[in-house]
Amino acid sequence: MKRILLLAFVLTGTVFSVFPQDQIITRNNDTIECKITRVNRNDLLFEIDTKGVISSGRIPFTEVVSYSVTTTPSDSRRPASLPGAQRPASPVAGPSPRLRLSLNGGAGYIFSSSEKAEESMAAWGIADDDAGAYYNDLKLGICGSGDITFMVTTRIGTGLRYKFFYTDAGVEGFFDPNDGIYLMYGTYSEHIYVNFAGVSLFYTEPLGRSQKFSVYASWAAGLTLYRNEAETFQGNLLITGNALGMDGSLGLEYRLTPSMALGAELSAFNSLLRKIEMTDGTNTETLELEKENIENLSRFELSLGIRFYLWNR
Repeated sequence: MKRILLLAFVLTGTVFSVFPQDQIITRNNDTIECKITRVNRNDLLFEIDTKGVISSGRIPFTEVVSYSVTTTPSDSRRPASLPGAQRPASPVAGPSPRLRLSLNGGAGYIFSSSEKAEESMAAWGIADDDAGAYYNDLKLGICGSGDITFMVTTRIGTGLRYKFFYTDAGVEGFFDPNDGIYLMYGTYSEHIYVNFAGVSLFYTEPLGRSQKFSVYASWAAGLTLYRNEAETFQGNLLITGNALGMDGSLGLEYRLTPSMALGAELSAFNSLLRKIEMTDGTNTETLELEKENIENLSRFELSLGIRFYLWNR
């Protein structure tokens, strides 16, 4: 009896040593217990031993979340280029994309103070409540952004970032031109466009075993372009300017497929306009803004969007 048990243990050890169990985790959260025989650029080749009957299979990386290799095989069917073996506790992720494209749209809010601007509007004869409502409307606008990022590693990338912000507001009433004689009835409105383009740094970190969720952070610096189309009771004005801008963002993504994801992003943009150019279509004037009159374009943005992951390694 002891000899039979000893023989059984020996045979069992021999079987496990000949056919070690690797693992493949699929995107359907299925686990394939097998022996991985080859790792290609686009798929995995494997064998399954079912009571001594060996069957072969192939699975594309687009269907694989992770895989693990218990030991490096010695038989000639395994290529020498197979990645180093890893235990199941540390699964190896599938191929990662080199290029990330992102498009977002949402709302932005300028968080700078408008107290002095409201006082100036009140000095023209506009009621305090109307002046406050005007600048509250002007602070809230729509935003959009686009990114192209080259992933240097699976986590870190660098690229280009573009942002757009638009807001407008208007008020009607009697305006005092401060000539001591007349009151003028009219409309005062502004249509503000802010464009930003710069270079960016990007970092992402997957969450969970399936890695369908991931968080990311990015930072960008570049050029801000400002355009304000103003309609006043004294005529129309075009105000333009440019300045250095910086943008930082945090986001969450959910992978729909290996090449497509949905995302939500919270960002903070900062830019201070110290010099502007004003024209009424006939005369043009360049102004250096004093410290208390610097145009603060800084804002928070919340947006949703879609991402595309291309060009697998």
